[in-house]
Amino acid sequence: MLDIEDFNAVFKGHSYSQAKANDIETNKKSLGGKTFFERLLELLQIKWRRIYPPHSDDQLQDLHKRIINAPISLHYKHCLLFYLLKDLSAQVHEPTELADEFAQAASLENRFWTFVEGLWALDHLHCETAVGHLTHPSIIPTFPDEILLVLLNCVATTTEQNGNILPLAYYNCAHPPLASEEVKTEFVKYMARRNVTETFFWIRDRPEYEQRPLMGTLIKEILQGSLLEGEKEGALSREEKAAELVGLPFTDEEESWLERFLTEGEGRAYTNAADTVLMRRIATGRLYVAASDVPARNRKHDHVTWEILKDGVKKGLGPRTGEGFKG
Repeated sequence: MLDIEDFNAVFKGHSYSQAKANDIETNKKSLGGKTFFERLLELLQIKWRRIYPPHSDDQLQDLHKRIINAPISLHYKHCLLFYLLKDLSAQVHEPTELADEFAQAASLENRFWTFVEGLWALDHLHCETAVGHLTHPSIIPTFPDEILLVLLNCVATTTEQNGNILPLAYYNCAHPPLASEEVKTEFVKYMARRNVTETFFWIRDRPEYEQRPLMGTLIKEILQGSLLEGEKEGALSREEKAAELVGLPFTDEEESWLERFLTEGEGRAYTNAADTVLMRRIATGRLYVAASDVPARNRKHDHVTWEILKDGVKKGLGPRTGEGFKG
């Protein structure tokens, strides 16, 4: 029977190479400054600062001792040691992976095995593999907001084929609460790049006190979002997002808020804010209000002025011109 208190029996003379430790330190920058292994240590109330990754055999022994002496359940200790052995397995060329051999000897339950595999993959930025493990039905979501935020950050840098859909896949399976403002904001920006209309209705389903700030984030992403985002697979161009915005089914109250936001609030400085207000007025049939927009009359786009556009609208209305539309 495996004695996990015996350091040599667990690690079999292996320790972290400097290259491995450096890789882990580098990955921390994409993980919000803290690996999920460190988050586990913190959750289990084990002193974690400046102990991972261990840069020497003495540090590894210290970490092993902290885990063994912690007042936690045995299966948690197994999980933490299994994770460390996952780190070392790539350095050991044996028929059976070092970590797998330990998990089998410790009779680690499949759900814990799967969970740790997922966190380890995420810490090493293997995002697609991580989502495959962390969305398994047997897994109770742990650190869901933090995981989602890492996946959202990885979208910008990942070279994995399905990298762009991973945050949405994880969200639909794990249902993270989106408790922090940061993760809410980043998720709305991510969704807006994929489908403005779905994002709009998603925001409507959020608690009322969240809706206006999130709607502001949506508008900002549409009008101010990076032009490069539209070049990514599954992402909309700025023009496509703006076209969706013009046609969204705002309520009267939402419409009033939108106009104030784009003419008096933060949004007034956004690219094409005034044009967006104008086009929504036209799209929603408020032609008299649109025609009275004096500043618009002096703007020109591709040799088309507002006066020319207004004349076209009047001709289109024909005999209905007198019904509330005035030049």
